[in-house]
Amino acid sequence: MERGSTIIVYDSANSQALEAYKEVSSFLTVRGFEVDGRDSKSCGATPLPEDAVFAVSLGGDGTFLCCARLLASRPIPILPVHMGTFGFITEVTQEEWTEALGTWLDGGLDVEHRTILNVNVLRQGETVFQRKAVNDAVVSASGISKMVRLAMRLGGCEAGRFRGDGMILATATGSTAYSMAAGGPIIVPPMRALVLTPICPFSLAWRPMVLPEGDGIGIRVEGGQRADVMLTVDGQESFLLREDDEVVMEGLASGVRIIKSDRRVFYEVVRSKLGWSGGPHA
Repeated sequence: MERGSTIIVYDSANSQALEAYKEVSSFLTVRGFEVDGRDSKSCGATPLPEDAVFAVSLGGDGTFLCCARLLASRPIPILPVHMGTFGFITEVTQEEWTEALGTWLDGGLDVEHRTILNVNVLRQGETVFQRKAVNDAVVSASGISKMVRLAMRLGGCEAGRFRGDGMILATATGSTAYSMAAGGPIIVPPMRALVLTPICPFSLAWRPMVLPEGDGIGIRVEGGQRADVMLTVDGQESFLLREDDEVVMEGLASGVRIIKSDRRVFYEVVRSKLGWSGGPHA
């Protein structure tokens, strides 16, 4: 592999991640790489080095999401190492990082290209908020058990009016997160599809729908809301919406690139961590 800078994003609140950051930094420095270490809570504070060739995230899925959004404008491969409590996206464990990183540098691991979301909020025709989402974007009430009123557009067509707790648009990566908990299907990465999942709809007619990644999705906040309406990106960033604001979203192919473990596959992770196949822990 060509030498250059390696971005390491770590969870500073996790003592194991801090210790692993020191070890990974030393491992890469010895092999001729420049190390650019960043705390996950402020990883976007400085520009990326021009010669960045790959990245490592040390923490849970939240740390990986921060790292992936940081690199969304210039997606380089990311090796996610699990240091968290659950770790669904982060397949490589803290005991495996040395072997995994060495195998990657020797050209022995594959890179999986995944779709992300481009999220824009339009207010009177102007963009007032823009983010990339790796998992999902959620439009919902900011309070508990509050119903929102939304007007939907799918692929440029009017798709009806929604009443309920909110709406989730998830990528294949995010289909195993909030969307799944709300009753949405699991999409196997790297399928280039999105899933639109209603949250507690006030009608039996609304059901989850799988969409092509290129179809535009528009969610407009109708008037007469009885609660504040919030847009939340990846469960980490929020933006307060106003009446008549429209959240416009579409999928972006290859927005994140994940270095895959050679020890397990997606179906095994679904079975072992989500109990998909049944058994005593399901």
